[in-house]
Amino acid sequence: MFISLSSSFAGNACAIRQSIDNYYKKSETQFFDWLVCSVKSINEILEGKPILFENTYLSHISDGVSGISINFLNFDLLTSHHDIHEYNHNSMIEITEKYNRRYKRLIHTIKNEKSIFFIRYCKNLNDLDEKQLNQFCNNITNINNNLSFKVILISDCDDLIIPDSLTNNVNFVYINLNCFIDDDIINEPDEYQKKIKQYKCIFNNFNNFN
Repeated sequence: MFISLSSSFAGNACAIRQSIDNYYKKSETQFFDWLVCSVKSINEILEGKPILFENTYLSHISDGVSGISINFLNFDLLTSHHDIHEYNHNSMIEITEKYNRRYKRLIHTIKNEKSIFFIRYCKNLNDLDEKQLNQFCNNITNINNNLSFKVILISDCDDLIIPDSLTNNVNFVYINLNCFIDDDIINEPDEYQKKIKQYKCIFNNFNNFN
């Protein structure tokens, strides 16, 4: 199965989950699917940091629909842009309960699946967190030592240099998206849909990662 590890950048983050739906199959929502997050905060979740939210928020309008952007409390970078449309006591209870359920689902999935491909988008060299990516692999192994898994890091930055500690990690795969550009991607006028189509190479080639 495929699980999104999202991105530190909003459009790229959501496009990963949408690409899983489009090119693999739809399934229950996993924790990071529609969040913007750092790899450090992914590890903070896996290591059991309490799931709470800040009491400050930012209103926004996306595609004509109003929404609330809110950060998880005391995390490095973990932000929801889509989960609540009105900030009040009830919405905060609901979103907290939702993500605690998704946390349990994520841990259950990691403990019970035989094979998982985790997908993470990296914008540039400054966005590449070598230490935290290696720590993520350690955290997954600590949760389920029998799990066969790969972290598939994707990027459209040709200047990205992958450090040896990752290239030598048997659980790590890097894909340069620019190597898989086709006419369908080039001719796509919508930038969000273009991102989704760029990610289809993951699913066209995933058998190579077994």
